[in-house]
Amino acid sequence: MPMWKGMFQKKGAPAADPARERLTLELAEIEEIAGKLFRRMEERIEALKTLEARLDEKARRVESLVAKAASIGAVNGDAVETRRRGVIALAQKGLKVDEIAEIFDMTKGEVELVLNLRRS
Repeated sequence: MPMWKGMFQKKGAPAADPARERLTLELAEIEEIAGKLFRRMEERIEALKTLEARLDEKARRVESLVAKAASIGAVNGDAVETRRRGVIALAQKGLKVDEIAEIFDMTKGEVELVLNLRRS
């Protein structure tokens, strides 16, 4: 075709460029995948927020139980200490292990343990 004919032809839509079409398809696929990934990330973030709230609640409950156990332990600790002192006092007065065990409703082994720990 002569050069002058090409210069005066109507310019319509450019011929489909296969590289451009391929890039457009690739871009659309990438956008679709990115959308799916973002939705999955948002779902997981929500799941993590739910887990975090549950863990916070459990942590508060554990703290409450630990405080309660500490107060019970303090009361029981005082009773144990009083009992230990009583065993030692009766042993110092000359009572036998089986007599002390009967008074405190303990086994002979428990009384012996208290007395042995006192000596060490």
